[in-house]
Amino acid sequence: MIKDRQVLVTAEEMRRLDAYSIQTIGIPSLVLMERAALAAFEECKKRLPGALRVLIFAGTGNNGADGMVMARLFRMAGDDVRVVVTGNRAHATPEWSTQFGICQKLGIPVTPEIPDAESLRQDRYDLLVDAMLGTGLARPLNDKIGNICDIMAASHCFVAAVDIPTGISADTGAVLGKAVRADLTVTFEFQKRGLALYPGADYAGECVVRSIGISHKGLEAVEPKAFTLRREALCHLPARLAWANKGSCGKVLVMAGSKNMAGAAILAAKAAYRTGAGLVRVFTPECNRLILQTALPEAVLTTYEDSFSPEQMDELLSWADAVVIGPGLSTDGKAKRILRYVLQYVKTPLVADADALNILAANEEMASMLNAGMIITPHLGEMARLTGLPVSQIQADPVRSAREYAAAHEVTVVQKDARTVVVPADGNSCFINTCGNAGMATGGSGDVLSGVLGALLASGMDVAEAAVAGVLLHAAAGDAAAAECGQRAMLAGDIIEGIKDI
Repeated sequence: MIKDRQVLVTAEEMRRLDAYSIQTIGIPSLVLMERAALAAFEECKKRLPGALRVLIFAGTGNNGADGMVMARLFRMAGDDVRVVVTGNRAHATPEWSTQFGICQKLGIPVTPEIPDAESLRQDRYDLLVDAMLGTGLARPLNDKIGNICDIMAASHCFVAAVDIPTGISADTGAVLGKAVRADLTVTFEFQKRGLALYPGADYAGECVVRSIGISHKGLEAVEPKAFTLRREALCHLPARLAWANKGSCGKVLVMAGSKNMAGAAILAAKAAYRTGAGLVRVFTPECNRLILQTALPEAVLTTYEDSFSPEQMDELLSWADAVVIGPGLSTDGKAKRILRYVLQYVKTPLVADADALNILAANEEMASMLNAGMIITPHLGEMARLTGLPVSQIQADPVRSAREYAAAHEVTVVQKDARTVVVPADGNSCFINTCGNAGMATGGSGDVLSGVLGALLASGMDVAEAAVAGVLLHAAAGDAAAAECGQRAMLAGDIIEGIKDI
């Protein structure tokens, strides 16, 4: 399944891919520039057909040169186009100077004067193009460019960004002081990592990736480390054999629930069944028996009171093909003893979620028992407790926090957020999920994910592939649920029902 991955590149990786095509393959940079500008021009015209009044904000680097080429294309199409130069012409690239000369000869108005928002509204521009800085930005915007971002926002015009909105980090999606908020972003050849992560994904608006002829052979030399998957990759999930039986479709042990928290166990177990597990066994306190047998009669049930025996635990662990532990488990003494025993003696793949993570966060000795056969699924608050980092720091660079924890503990990390990051145990690569919706921000959604992951692990999938596929399946089911009942009304149980539509 991971073979179907789509590359996500950092600014430096994109720079090296450009250089490979230009210097090693020999494709002239002006050719790539023409194709990039044509792609952006075409996407703008698709959304805004007819005669247009266009204002292009162009820096003096190659992103600005793309904007200059777009000005020529708009002029050739009969549109009224003007260019505002936002950079220092003394620092212009050779490509920019070439394109500026062409615009001059064609009589395209080019000025360094920055209009205010009121004049933009009075002049009735249909389209503003952001071609100011591109992907190389690594520091906060200066006051001049930040002011232009404010002016563009106040104009209420349609805004198209070339490659990436100015002010957005191509690596992390962070806003570097201020940023252009685009309605459309046309990026070239490969999706930028910062356009897959929030808040960059929000500032980009509709994001379109267009091929411009950059050689993909350069991927062998550059070796990007981040990827994403489209929903279509789910067609490669393991299929049931025609002669399958309930014992051959995977057995999932769900160790979950506590007093007043039976729902977490139900959601995880039901999600495991919906994802294809043949048998799901729930290990939960005796007080949850009636609730579970009523809500999910399909589940096998094993309960405990104040204590459990090693023999009972060994029988449970030997029965399972995969274990899910933590949803609603509590962090009391019994829960700690259960988790310690499982981490010490489990021989099958394991998913640690929710209260299991809270226990691990408070006990480094137990956290040291994590291994490459396990998946942890922290949301940002849980990740903050596991790492000791503030949530704001994790949000600022979610790939880094997940990668560092995965490498330090040799465990696969599923770091949940609006853009969930999956890092396999070796810490060398990551997957960023771009499916799903805000309706999934509801209690129990994480319990559903843990059940989905458990079922995929029980089916025999590799740990890293199960983590990536499970996150994508969960998100796609969330999208199906949103289509059925709307984001505002969604419950975690609706995500489980959405699995049926995948």
